[in-house]
Amino acid sequence: RRLGEEATEEEFSESLGMSKNKEGKFESFARFLQRTEGLISMMANIMSSHPTSHVLFGGHKGAPQWLDRFIDILPKAPEPLPLFTAPVLDAFLAGAGHMLAHRYEEEFRKFIKIITNMLPRLDKGPIGAPSAHRLKETIGVRFEGFKRTLPSKALRFLYNIGEERTQPGLPPQTANPFNQSSLGDKMSEST
Repeated sequence: RRLGEEATEEEFSESLGMSKNKEGKFESFARFLQRTEGLISMMANIMSSHPTSHVLFGGHKGAPQWLDRFIDILPKAPEPLPLFTAPVLDAFLAGAGHMLAHRYEEEFRKFIKIITNMLPRLDKGPIGAPSAHRLKETIGVRFEGFKRTLPSKALRFLYNIGEERTQPGLPPQTANPFNQSSLGDKMSEST
């Protein structure tokens, strides 16, 4: 069901996926944005991790595809952008920007330009302003900053920038580092 201007606050909150507490009240929008940022950050970091052949959330190839789809669903200029735009983009770029700058250089440069052009359309209200400010700082490092700087708290040997893992003491990189059969293997064994 598509919500229009006639939607109630409860219908709108439910459509966004906002959580309810034990008393049945929805979380604050600020809390919802914080939770959303955490989920997007986790997804972006998983997309950017070793091994190079993993497919969680689409793997490395999934990162530019996800970013392209997200940007594509946003309202076109001159319309203002939804409140969640800045926190989602900031969390994603903070997690996957370094990998994108190394593995998808040409495409990522275009994304940076598109996002930079979107900055004036971000929400400037009391809830949106802090996220918009963080995104402006994140995108302000430009392409070179993304390429140079590993994400905060990232473990270099787990973060994939297109290099083979050569650190002493690490097992060789494989498609399945836990030497367990995949779900597909298990399914074919059961038939």
